[in-house]
Amino acid sequence: MPLKKIKITSLFLGIYIASSFSLPAFASDYSSWQKFLDLYLKDGLVNYSAVQTNPALFNTIVSQLENVKKEEYDRWSQDEKKAFWINAYNIEAMKLVLVHYPLKRSLGLQALRYPANSIQQIPDVWNQEALTVLEKEVSLNDIENEILRKEFQDPRIHFAIVCASLGCPVLHDEPYVFDQLDSQLNDAVTKFMQNPKKFNYDGSTNTFYLSLIFKWFKEDFEKAGGSIIFIKKYIPQNKNLPDSGKIQWLEYDWSLNEK
Repeated sequence: MPLKKIKITSLFLGIYIASSFSLPAFASDYSSWQKFLDLYLKDGLVNYSAVQTNPALFNTIVSQLENVKKEEYDRWSQDEKKAFWINAYNIEAMKLVLVHYPLKRSLGLQALRYPANSIQQIPDVWNQEALTVLEKEVSLNDIENEILRKEFQDPRIHFAIVCASLGCPVLHDEPYVFDQLDSQLNDAVTKFMQNPKKFNYDGSTNTFYLSLIFKWFKEDFEKAGGSIIFIKKYIPQNKNLPDSGKIQWLEYDWSLNEK
């Protein structure tokens, strides 16, 4: 077994062994995830220390995701599948943090680019396969780039998936669910745009100050008419924004979204 997979499972091993005889069933309303968010999330910040001290609920959530059968998944609508993978991404990012918590600065020059308490301090974090979903090991890169972006092609997902950092969208205090997904995604984009650290416009210089998310995933926003056209849909208070202008990239805060 590769070393990184030993690290991924070790924190939760006792819980998995104890629950292996009666694995929790998946709940499409994500009731366990909602309970977790109610307990450990406040103002978009996660109490990782408290979760690590008592990981039973989080392990139940992981087990529920990993026990979804492909034949069940194949019967779902597109919105059910999209909501499932958005939640899975957020849960996997949290699991990676919990396995390595408290985060510490890694060795090497690359680590110096990020805060000591950043998810970026976890070696090869984006490619670690911390979940097994539909009988396949998946990493954060797999979920974001090979599943969400390729299969659903909805740029709003970039404001719903949260890589455990302050520069990311704020972790939503409710699970994403298929029958509310459209309004939830719209709300996630709107809330992101209301944060001046992530979007701002200076009319005197016709300059848009944008999160690096718009740079990293430029292709996705171009398919939606371009970053500025996309943004204008979600800030009705600024309907008179021009369709073009200069762009300045805002600094991305990789500090942990920790309470």
